[in-house]
Amino acid sequence: MKLLNKGFTLIEVIFTVGILAFCLCGLLVTYINMFILGDLSRSFSLASNAILDKVEEIKNCAFDNLPSYNGARFDLDGFSSTDSKGIIEVSDTTYSDLKRVRIVACFRSRNRLIGEDVNLNGELDAGEDANGNGRLDSPVEVVTLIAK
Repeated sequence: MKLLNKGFTLIEVIFTVGILAFCLCGLLVTYINMFILGDLSRSFSLASNAILDKVEEIKNCAFDNLPSYNGARFDLDGFSSTDSKGIIEVSDTTYSDLKRVRIVACFRSRNRLIGEDVNLNGELDAGEDANGNGRLDSPVEVVTLIAK
């Protein structure tokens, strides 16, 4: 009588389960990374919107009052006050009827610091200037010119 080979051997099943587990782990890691990146993107959008709101506020004030905003610090909408800080710099240009306004947002998202302001106080402290340019920098930054 002939023995029919129907089914899989134990080695084949274990090998297939191993490949399946490896693929599923890769998919799980990808899913987790996409979740983290989505959350980070949300934080960047919130910070960008807070900066643009501040730009609109500055644009609505009188041109002669612009220097009063220089050095101003503010909390970013959508973040707790301990997890974010916005900094405004107003400077003169070579033209007397034109001001340069730079707004920088530093914040904490999922325990990751975005920007150079490590302690989120709105000031450049010792050891915070990572690129050595003498000012706070962040990926969330707006620079604009405002005319009289």
